[in-house]
Amino acid sequence: MRATVADGGRRVSLHLADQNRQALIVALSHRPGLAVADTAVLTELTSLGAVSCGTDTAEDGRRIWAVLDL
Repeated sequence: MRATVADGGRRVSLHLADQNRQALIVALSHRPGLAVADTAVLTELTSLGAVSCGTDTAEDGRRIWAVLDL
């Protein structure tokens, strides 16, 4: 979440989903036109127990996501 807040937008969305005893967490910065995200956050997510994670940018802003075992 810190990485999406650092984008300087006025809002951040957090989306949660679960399936097969795993949780998907997605944070969206709502700041379009940003450069590719710093991937250092992915190392942090992995150290917190994420079994999969990633980041990308799209028309609606930067997305950072992680999958965690429940």
